[in-house]
Amino acid sequence: PYTTLFRSGESLFQRQQYRDAAEAFLAVTTKFDKSAKAPDALLRLGQSLAALKEKEAACAAFGEVTRKYPRASSGVKAAVDREQKRVKC
Repeated sequence: PYTTLFRSGESLFQRQQYRDAAEAFLAVTTKFDKSAKAPDALLRLGQSLAALKEKEAACAAFGEVTRKYPRASSGVKAAVDREQKRVKC
């Protein structure tokens, strides 16, 4: 279930369909917030929003990753740091 939704979001993101990708990633983070992919989905949600030039919402999503998932993998945390700098949060 959540893996299919996450993969769908990834596919949309790769095709630069950021609005639809954001919706898929948001669904993972809300419906499956305890899943292993939830921190990644929140990161990807932020990246999708940044691509849509929605900086404030993107920065909020990035900030939420470390707040909501303090035990997220170091890879996810590093990506969040990188994205926050890139988007200038």
